[in-house]
Amino acid sequence: MIAPDAESLAPLPAPTGLFDPRAKLFVYLLAFSGILLATELTDLLLLNTTALLAVLVMRASEAWRRALWLLSPTLVLFAVIVGLSDGPITAASAVLRLLGLVTVSVLFFATTPPTELGESLQASGVPPTAVFLLEGTLRFTPMMALLVSEVREAQESRGIRLDGVYLLRNGTALLAPLLADVMRFADDLAEALEARGFGGPTRTPLADYRFRLRDWALVFGIVALAVAAAALRHIS
Repeated sequence: MIAPDAESLAPLPAPTGLFDPRAKLFVYLLAFSGILLATELTDLLLLNTTALLAVLVMRASEAWRRALWLLSPTLVLFAVIVGLSDGPITAASAVLRLLGLVTVSVLFFATTPPTELGESLQASGVPPTAVFLLEGTLRFTPMMALLVSEVREAQESRGIRLDGVYLLRNGTALLAPLLADVMRFADDLAEALEARGFGGPTRTPLADYRFRLRDWALVFGIVALAVAAAALRHIS
């Protein structure tokens, strides 16, 4: 019989973030729901200001600027369409709602690694298959975008135009190698999962996921603020 060494008996480290991923997920879902349900322009302005302050405090401003730069044409087009159909107040509310959803999403995903989120959910009893689907969506969606960019650059370097209307004519030059890359990536991923025992009854976490005092303070503090805001809105 082999005695366990001191390293195997050492306690697991705490997650790298300040708060438990499950606490941040709860706050994110509550904020997301609040922005969706808000109807007054002043409420949306307050929620956006709070979310932006949280972005600055959590040092996620760079990720927020990149997301806003990518979505700026969509926001402008959205504002013009809604403004012409329903008026400027409705357009401002719609843009603020979309901007708030983007802000809280960027804040959550920029400060919460997918691995830590998945492991914390599994520690709460979520099945490993569901955890893998969540991690796969968060982790591999940007990777698919990178594959598309690489294939497009390779084809354009060969003189195949894929911009504008040329995408309709030369679309197969993009889809065929992209499909081959995706299938190759799927095979490599399946082999890696099999080598690591994916689908087994247990999974060793990399950290000790449990709610600490600061996590409970964050959750109950946000709930108290939401209840107080709803009560003030009802009274007024």
